[in-house]
Amino acid sequence: MQETVARLSVAEAFVQIARQDVGKAAPGSAPAGLIFHVARCGSTVISQLLKVRGDLVVYAEPQPVNEILLPPHDWPRAEIVAALRSLGDALARHACRPYVLKFSSWNTLFCDILAEAFPDSPWVLSQRDPVEVGVSLLNQPPGWLWEGAEPSRRFAGFVDPDGTSRSPEEYVARLYGAFCAAAARLDPARGRIIRYDALPVAVWDIVAPHFSLSCDGERRHLMAQAARSYSKAPPGKPREFADDSAVKQAAATAALRQATDLFARPDLERLMRIHAARAAMR
Repeated sequence: MQETVARLSVAEAFVQIARQDVGKAAPGSAPAGLIFHVARCGSTVISQLLKVRGDLVVYAEPQPVNEILLPPHDWPRAEIVAALRSLGDALARHACRPYVLKFSSWNTLFCDILAEAFPDSPWVLSQRDPVEVGVSLLNQPPGWLWEGAEPSRRFAGFVDPDGTSRSPEEYVARLYGAFCAAAARLDPARGRIIRYDALPVAVWDIVAPHFSLSCDGERRHLMAQAARSYSKAPPGKPREFADDSAVKQAAATAALRQATDLFARPDLERLMRIHAARAAMR
């Protein structure tokens, strides 16, 4: 590992963490909550509604986390965990109040490393029907997913280890399955699954209480108002939110549906069974 393991751009300054300080974190510096997601599934709504509260900071897809987790992993796992803890300490000092980490979608492939770095932080996984996620990823592929017409070599080994995907539809279905398989490795006692069709109510009914964030009537009202706007509208061009689930279902091809049934739904159903069993024990 290099002498400096993380450079965090905060308030137009860089925080550099020296090797001898890697892994050190002040008590209480862990995030109030971790937000994982399967891409195009409402995680931005969750993070933006939490921001409306005004009493915490939400760091959405921070670049230093991506830099630490980006494969291939040249550092031992223990050093990656230590670097993430030190980064969390720097974020806590910057926030000066409770904070939440919302990760990039591909970070979910390594959610067990993030959960190990912050063992006292509860987590949620934002989830949506895999057909709808697949339609979105095929129509607007994220930059990390493809290299030209081929899957990114950085992630292909985690999504499709045998290299047997025969089409983009199959690959995005395998990606969704890989997200769910990774989340199934986490301790369900620490987590909650947040369904897209339960938003925005799930933010104040499930996410906030799970993160030990109080949610009185005024905060609920503010979040409900904010939820009426499209969370990814360009600055200065607000528009009303409209659920596009039916549109995406109608746009799904037979090839995508078949790939989803084969490579995404089995892992999703296993994940949901794990959490249903845990919920029954509460």
